[in-house]
Amino acid sequence: MKLTVKLSMILVLMVLHTTTAHAQENLVRSASVYSVLGLGMPQDYLSIHGTGMSLIGVATPDRTKGTLANPAMWGSTYLTHMTVSGNVTTFAASDGVTDASSTLVGFDRFQAQIPLIRERLGLSAGLYRSTDVRYTLIEDSNIVLPTADSLSVVDYTSAVSGTGGINRLEVGLGLRLNNHIFIGYAPSMKFGIIDEDNQILFNSSLYSPVRYNQRTRYRGIAHRFGTMITLPRVFSSRDQLVFGATATLSSDLSAHRKINTRILTGQILNDLELVPEDEFGKQNVTYPFETTLGLSYFPTQYTLFSAEVHFQQWSQLNSFESEEQLSFMKDRVRLGFGFEYDAFSRGNEGLFNSLIYRAGFSYDNGHLSIEGTDIDTMLFSVGLGIPSPSMGSSLDLSFDFGLRGTEDDGLVRERIFGLRASLSFSELMFLQRRVN
Repeated sequence: MKLTVKLSMILVLMVLHTTTAHAQENLVRSASVYSVLGLGMPQDYLSIHGTGMSLIGVATPDRTKGTLANPAMWGSTYLTHMTVSGNVTTFAASDGVTDASSTLVGFDRFQAQIPLIRERLGLSAGLYRSTDVRYTLIEDSNIVLPTADSLSVVDYTSAVSGTGGINRLEVGLGLRLNNHIFIGYAPSMKFGIIDEDNQILFNSSLYSPVRYNQRTRYRGIAHRFGTMITLPRVFSSRDQLVFGATATLSSDLSAHRKINTRILTGQILNDLELVPEDEFGKQNVTYPFETTLGLSYFPTQYTLFSAEVHFQQWSQLNSFESEEQLSFMKDRVRLGFGFEYDAFSRGNEGLFNSLIYRAGFSYDNGHLSIEGTDIDTMLFSVGLGIPSPSMGSSLDLSFDFGLRGTEDDGLVRERIFGLRASLSFSELMFLQRRVN
């Protein structure tokens, strides 16, 4: 059976997006409504302490914790580290007519970092998200449909929900060339599934609900490179300047898509494949090139100031989506500025002297431009590090407040409230237990 014949089974869903359907209300509930486009919203959280400064962290080395921010940093690994982190994020969205909010719990990353040769050659293995898709769009509308002897205007509610994203399983090495220059390389497998569930509920017993699922799976290989240069005693005998950079080459993802529905046969709900993967055909999706440059200044060993610029070439994305949807994609630039004060390392007594304080700000011009409007994001972050007295483990918290998008031209403005928590365990923690 030809693709066009099978698609006729779900053409009623296509009609609902044409001008013959008249929308009365558009209600949005999602993590980010903008994750409906492309491969979802880019995720940049790769460093425990960088997150609290609104940074990726390519130029903020910390030997007491593992990091995914820059493969070159693995060359300074002294102890084995394991890190796991997650988040709780609330999105409050408004399109100028309706308001909606949602709270979601998510996984950020897992990493193990091991010294093969202490402070010379380090190995890292990590799992983290590159993009995130989580949205629900609900619309009340009407359409003209035939009845037994006439045409009638039928009210309906349509709902589209998307989940999934692109993940990265990465293993790499970092090498210290000398006391000041570090390099790293990390190949990875990118993989993921993006599900889109569609359903129509008619306000008439003459028409049955329509439901179908569109599933797209992705897989490919990526290559990431990093470098870090440290320059001590630049302006004084105690300061240090650190330059860091990473680059991930563009990669081809093999994409396969199918459309399924579920039908009731007697009292049994069965899956029915409307369009199998072989009829859609294999699609090569180009995941964009990206690079990050960072510069950090340490006036003392307890204080740092850092700035970053992050670039992603989303304009080169191609996928199953229509040319109209792909036309929304644009190159993305993210600027970040952060500060950290390490009161803990001073060794003074007292609660406030046992913590690490962080703060930062970032501006992201976004990877989407809709009707000539960039979907940009401003994010303010504060962070708190709570190390153990023995330096065997630490809990790092960051709090985010951000604004994304605009209500102009019928678009959606999102307020973002986030809490991220990371637990880091080091080899020292386990050595301490053996000694005791």
